Amino acid sequence: MLPILLLALLLAPTAHAEDADRAGVLAWVNSLRTQRGLPQLGVDPLLEEAAAAYAADLGRRGVLSHVDERGRRALERVHAAGGTTVLVGEILGSGAALRSVTAAWEASTDHREIVLNPLWTHCGPAALRYGTTAVWVVLFTSHRIWPLEILHCAGGYLIRGRLAAEGAEEPVLLSGIEPVDPLHWDPSSGQFSFFIPTDRERIYHRLGYRSPEGGVIVTNTFYPIAALTYSSPESDALTSDREEGCR
Repeated sequence: MLPILLLALLLAPTAHAEDADRAGVLAWVNSLRTQRGLPQLGVDPLLEEAAAAYAADLGRRGVLSHVDERGRRALERVHAAGGTTVLVGEILGSGAALRSVTAAWEASTDHREIVLNPLWTHCGPAALRYGTTAVWVVLFTSHRIWPLEILHCAGGYLIRGRLAAEGAEEPVLLSGIEPVDPLHWDPSSGQFSFFIPTDRERIYHRLGYRSPEGGVIVTNTFYPIAALTYSSPESDALTSDREEGCR
């Protein structure tokens, strides 16, 4: 019975160091990017939640793999958690000390390239410590529309956000293959909103913007009925004629 008790003790997560581990990862990511002249990354709470869930999954299975038991990679796992972004990167690590894990990441060309991707705007670090060993998961994404909210309201869904990408000319939303006219669009601030009626909630939607060359850049994809968003500090500044009915 003793070996089983010891195994259970070793596999039981300890939360006391996890906040410090997570903060340490974020500090390392932004320090490395600053050294290379790249902008620092903000924290996306949804990515944090997805990363924490996957760290727990890896700890339970006792493996380090970018593919979960259902065959899903990082982008699919983020979408399953309610995310809508079309670009996600991921690095994984395990060890007794964060400094040894970050040293291994820096020594790896593939891991270093992911951290230093100039497209990233946000990340979601997570750490789960099992006794003296921890599992780290860091997810990265590019929010070219930020903030973005998908709000369920009477008769449908309100999609509201702000174009954050340099050179974005105007917002574009495709409901299936049908373009949707903006409910609200302010070129000076980049703020916009769209309305999707309930009868189209199970249709695949693509959100993005028109580039100066006239092409459409897709930044987010979702089924309205399955999309999950959260309120960000910036979102209170976004307004539209229909917003009050969606609060």
